Amino acid sequence: MDRDGSKPGTTSTLRVDAGGPATSDRRTLVGRWSTFIASRGAMVGVRRTIFVMMVAFSVAPLVNVARNELYNKDYDLWQATGHVVLDGRDIYPRSPAPYPFMYPPACATMLAPLSPLPRGAFVACLLLLNSIAWTVCIFASVYLATGHVRNQHPALYFWPSLAVIPFVHDTYLLGQPALLLLALLLGSFALLRRNQPVGAGALIAVAAAIKAYPILAAGYLIYRRKWKALIAMGVTLSALMFVYPLLFRTPVQVSEDVTFWVKGMLFKYDEESIGQRPDRAYSYKNQSVQATVHRLGRSVLADGEANRSWKVNLLDLTFRQTTVVMIGSVAILGLFYLRTTWGATRLPLPADAVEQSMGIIMVLFLTPLSFNYGYVWLMFPITVLLHLGFSSAPNSRLRLWSWGAIAGSVVLLSLSVSMLREAQAYGNVFFSGLLLMVCLGLILKRGLLREAKAVDVPAIKHTAIASTSAAQTI
Repeated sequence: MDRDGSKPGTTSTLRVDAGGPATSDRRTLVGRWSTFIASRGAMVGVRRTIFVMMVAFSVAPLVNVARNELYNKDYDLWQATGHVVLDGRDIYPRSPAPYPFMYPPACATMLAPLSPLPRGAFVACLLLLNSIAWTVCIFASVYLATGHVRNQHPALYFWPSLAVIPFVHDTYLLGQPALLLLALLLGSFALLRRNQPVGAGALIAVAAAIKAYPILAAGYLIYRRKWKALIAMGVTLSALMFVYPLLFRTPVQVSEDVTFWVKGMLFKYDEESIGQRPDRAYSYKNQSVQATVHRLGRSVLADGEANRSWKVNLLDLTFRQTTVVMIGSVAILGLFYLRTTWGATRLPLPADAVEQSMGIIMVLFLTPLSFNYGYVWLMFPITVLLHLGFSSAPNSRLRLWSWGAIAGSVVLLSLSVSMLREAQAYGNVFFSGLLLMVCLGLILKRGLLREAKAVDVPAIKHTAIASTSAAQTI
């Protein structure tokens, strides 16, 4: 018997014995499909399809520029903010008005060098950066899940993106950096695996300087005692927040920028608003645990920007009571994470990817303003679960749990297709992430990773042999 439990000379949907005959699994529809999808032609098709989607998603922002549209989503805001920095004006209003730019001042100064570009060139640069980030997310997710970047099952490079493709599209349409932030965090995890903690901490710092909430990943560094990475993160973030801006701002302006941003964003939480978006903070667009609990627990507007009467609360709690429930929910999620991941590094397979997937989801949950497009981050946990399904026996518990979690999450996300506002108002995006996190945690806790075969996905050089064998069987 081989270590995967199969007889010598047999094949499975995951591992291929170059010299053995095809088994009965190859005679099934699933076996034939697996052989096709693992072929070289399928991988070429994956690359071409993703490239076509990148081009297609880039059309709308560029068309808006060509038409000289007055409002091109957040692209215009980013360029205008860069001009504000170069002109020495205030990034954040000194009046009580909401901040047009909510990101950290370090992000504003990062935009400054690009802002003098023509409008079309500026948008094209950000679109190119988003496409590069998407590519990094795909390959980094596969690397963390399997231990290798190349020669893995083509489905791993495509299906996770397809599962969250509406959110990928939103990052292009709106000009949001969610894919860039995910790429930086996945790069940090990859560097940790390669024992390069300084670079790992620096990448988290860059992500936090762009949009503050990735700083929550510092909790993972503390939990796993990655002290060098934590120190590198602190030093890099301090440099990005207080030193780099001096290229464009005076020391007084740098100090004021940080002060006003902290007061307006980090410490803004009341009955009407989180941060600087009073009509959107508790709306269906925000899928954080904070907003979801408030929206379902008390009488708040579910879409304050379009409907001043629509509410979806299931309970009628006060603001204070809802806050207690929210804190309790966060505590439960945190305890679940700690309980299921404790000692995970001693498991036989790269369980760190499972643990990090859960951490990624936790960051989404704990971010006060976690708008739906941010859940493009589910690409990573879906990649991990998909690989676990491929690397386990057809009827094993691990495959059932892994693919069942993906199916359930995708079904929840698909509810937005027919009833976008209603489904998201009741938290379908949030609960899709919760389902993935719970299943990942239980896979660790119940030791289901031991049911997986060796991380030995067939290389491309074996695929031709497998295809020939299957063709002869068919």
